[in-house]
Amino acid sequence: MNSPEVTRHCVAICQLSNQPHEDFSVNTELLVLENGEVHVSTWDAEPRDGGFDVFVLNDRADAAGFMVVTDWEFLDGKAYAVVERRSGK
Repeated sequence: MNSPEVTRHCVAICQLSNQPHEDFSVNTELLVLENGEVHVSTWDAEPRDGGFDVFVLNDRADAAGFMVVTDWEFLDGKAYAVVERRSGK
């Protein structure tokens, strides 16, 4: 059942970073939960209004090696989506 051909869906969560506010080099983080591992990507988002840009979220997930499977949903200041690992070539 653990065939590499089976698509494994993962959860992606984007949230504002809990880094100190004086550290403006990082204010947003993307967490992807995959097979018991957490992959983290951080960046400085503009504007700093707490909102998330769907295009940026998709780009960040892609850069981390994941494809967004569902639309991003927003709840309590966080963004959630189902993603899957891009196949390596």
